[in-house]
Amino acid sequence: MNQVYSKKIILAAALLITASFLITACKSKKEEVNQAPEFKVLDIKGMKVPVYVELVGQAVGIPTVEIRARVEGYLKNWTFEEGTIVKQGQLLFLIEQDKYINNVKYSEADLQSKNAAWEKAKLDVARLKPLLKTNAISQNDYDVAVTTEKQTGAAVESSKANLADAKLNLSYTTMTSPITGYIGKVAVNPGNLVGHGESTLLTTVSASDPMYVDFQMNETDYLLIQKYLIDHKAEARELSNSIAAYLTLSGNIQYSSPGKIDFIDRAVNPATGTIAMRAVFPNADGLIKPGNFANINLVLRERDNAVVIPQSATTQIQGKNFAFLVDNENKVTRVPLLMGRNIGTHVIVNNGLNPGSRILLEGFQKFKEGMVITPVMVLDTFKLPERPQ
Repeated sequence: MNQVYSKKIILAAALLITASFLITACKSKKEEVNQAPEFKVLDIKGMKVPVYVELVGQAVGIPTVEIRARVEGYLKNWTFEEGTIVKQGQLLFLIEQDKYINNVKYSEADLQSKNAAWEKAKLDVARLKPLLKTNAISQNDYDVAVTTEKQTGAAVESSKANLADAKLNLSYTTMTSPITGYIGKVAVNPGNLVGHGESTLLTTVSASDPMYVDFQMNETDYLLIQKYLIDHKAEARELSNSIAAYLTLSGNIQYSSPGKIDFIDRAVNPATGTIAMRAVFPNADGLIKPGNFANINLVLRERDNAVVIPQSATTQIQGKNFAFLVDNENKVTRVPLLMGRNIGTHVIVNNGLNPGSRILLEGFQKFKEGMVITPVMVLDTFKLPERPQ
């Protein structure tokens, strides 16, 4: 009996231990189920962001000058490297000069001859004038002398004009650059006849510093800008002095130097509903070339307490943008967003979130409406670039 009783006690103890273990395991599993999952969460801070309009423009060198042959002759050579910057007054082309040098010499000789004839005519008048008073000569003889003096004097003036014209044509045989800027490809090779019946185009020079960018602004944006400036006269007195212009070249190359608006057309084009404008940029290093297409950013003002979040913190469902808001009880709710422009890897949110809101940065695929999480706060280190992107 003692042995049977001992076995019963041992069995009961074993069952008790097993039951205790099972209860403990169930509690541990239940606590594990009740533990809210951890997700990275961002606490949004409001910041100042620039408000601007973005437009497409094209660079143009002002002035752009065509170098043309103004006299006829054979092109001898040129003295520059195509596609480089030439200086104002730099010699560019030389046309055969022999013919024009001879014309100058002929005109100089002709002027000397005409001067000699004029001097004789003046002496004749001076000699005959006293004789007329004594009736030693007739009035007709004296009148002929005076007329001859006037004709030879006019011939001198005509010869002077011919000489000036000959010298001018000779000067046209050496062509210099009227401006400093980029010079293009030569259109005529040495040895070819130029200026025969036309002013042959030889090349083109475009100013390079500063560089101008033409663009068109739609009427709606223009009126909004003008209204803003009217409402903020204390901040800005006129458009060209109040709005900074920034340039982004092809390949998303950010141009380092800001520009300013230097021209606004007098009227809106009724065919396109746009107004022509122009911005000017310093271009000492020659990075911008005429014809470059670029994006123009016109900074209007700064917006306070704007919400800027990582683009990766948003998701798109059926064409609409959403973020996942975490409330004070750590409950997650999906909220629709009205997105603004991108700033690098971030985006401005115009509506849907406020400074102080908390949003999920991960785990969107696990989202369930009303789910509770354990937030792991992430520090917001985003800083605006020094100028618009």
